[in-house]
This record gives sequence, C-alpha cells and structure tokens, in this order.
Amino acid sequence: MIRHAALPLALLLAAASATPSEAEAKTVCFVTFSLQVAYFQSSVEGGERAAEELGVELVVLDPQADAGRQVTLFEDCIARGVDAIVVDPIESGSLGGVIEEAGAQGIPIAVLDTPIESPHVITNVGVPQFEASREFGQFVAGYIIGAMGGEAKIGIMLASTEVQLLRRDGFLEALKAVPGAEIVATGDGRNILERATAEAEDMLTANPDIDVIYATGDPQLQGGLAAAASQGLDIAFFGWDDIPEPFIAPLEDGRIVGFLKQAPDVGGEMAVRFLVQHLDGEDVPARFTYNPAVVTRFNLDQFR
Repeated sequence: MIRHAALPLALLLAAASATPSEAEAKTVCFVTFSLQVAYFQSSVEGGERAAEELGVELVVLDPQADAGRQVTLFEDCIARGVDAIVVDPIESGSLGGVIEEAGAQGIPIAVLDTPIESPHVITNVGVPQFEASREFGQFVAGYIIGAMGGEAKIGIMLASTEVQLLRRDGFLEALKAVPGAEIVATGDGRNILERATAEAEDMLTANPDIDVIYATGDPQLQGGLAAAASQGLDIAFFGWDDIPEPFIAPLEDGRIVGFLKQAPDVGGEMAVRFLVQHLDGEDVPARFTYNPAVVTRFNLDQFR
C-alpha cells in the first residue's frame, strides 16, 4: 500500500514520539469506520505502527460502516476498561452518549476525519474536508475550462456520510466559477464497492452524456471506473482518499485526471501518539491537520 504522503511529516512525527517504557501498560481501542475500504485499512495500519513503537496494546474493532454497531463497539471499549479510544465516526451525532460515558470514566478520545466538539475529545485529527474539496474543485474547474472548453456534464459518486457530503459541498462551491459545468446525477455507493458499481451503472445508463465523474471516496471511484469501462464511455475521473492498486493504471493512462490523496496512516498514527502523550500528562493539539496532495499521471511516481 502506498503511504509516501507521510514522509513530509517526518520531523513532526519524531517530535510526537514517546518511549516504549512510558506506555507499556496502556491499552488503546481503535473503532474504525470499515475495514472493507482501503482508506480505513491504512488508517488502522498507522495506528498499529505507533502502537508497536510505543509499546501500546491496540484493540481494533470494525463496525463495517454500520453506525449502530459502531456505538455498540465503542461501548465494548468502555467495558474493557481501556485507557483511551480512537474513533472514526460514521454518524458523529450517534456517538454523543457513549462519548459522555467514556468521559465520565476518564477515558480520553481522539476523533478522526469528522470533528466532534466535546471536553472528552482531546484531539480531532484529519483534513478540513470542505476546504480541501473546494481547493480540489478548483483544480477540476481548471481542467473543465482548459481541456473541455468550460462545458461538462458531471456525475457525482458519493457515500452519504458527513465527511463525503462535505467533499461534495466544497466541490460544488468551486464549480460556481464554471457556469457550463452541470451536475446531472448523483449516486450513493455507501462505501460498498458492489453498491457503488451498481449505482454508477444506473447513473450512466440514464445519463450517457456524462463526461466527468467526481467521486468522494475509494469505493465510489472504483465503482464509477468499472461502470464506465463496462459501457465503453470516455469519462474524466476525479477522486479522493488513498491510492490503492486499482487506481494506478487509471492514473497512468489518464482516466483518473486528478486524485486528492490523503495520508490516512498519518491520521491513525497521530491519533494514537496524541492519546499516549495525553495519558503521560503532556499537552496535545486540539486539532491536527495536514495538506493532502493532488496526484496526476505527471507526478504519480512521487507517490509510488
């Protein structure tokens, strides 16, 4: 799995490290979003990397994109009596009660991707989604103006999560600068590849004139690529998240014109590091973010 986006943060990571002896007895629970998605696999790998270095036991729990199950697994972490919890919210509003419960028991929490304001959340880690998508949307707008004469029929492939809806909204804000760019359809893949593929198939069957697809997450982009290939359509793709192997060839041949690459492994790693620092009585930032990189066929080698 390609994780080179973490390299520019090497000095910061070194500064945030603690010695294994300081963390030997600590247990951190990591409640992810869905390990069926490469992005979240990478996030957990980052947490595991930090846990191994710091001598922390990491308990990873996978709700498989089910918000109710995520609450149940969070409760399980509390029942285990862990020292700290990392959570990547599926629906942030559903976690209010269990966050309060954890706080009442003195269990600090680090939140990934979707910020949650609570005195028990000691740090929010992740890219500011709306702002980053607006900037990426400006890149897409520039392509539509320069390569397509300012005219495009756009399909959006998303998952109806808080994070991906922000990615849609920032993109739409940027597209206001291109009057000839029209959103003609939206498909909800729910972060499930099979569903995303079916949604994209339906969208392209109903709208064969779509010539741009903007996808807000890995499964949605994969589904769109598969649907376009099956229907023999020439579409310019733009997508989000990490770069799993299925995206390498489409980037090389130009089907994916631009990809906004986050560093989910850095997010998972820093969440664990900050929790350990907090447990050791050190100050940690209330928010931690970094700038994602736009990957194209011309700079792909930098991220291999």
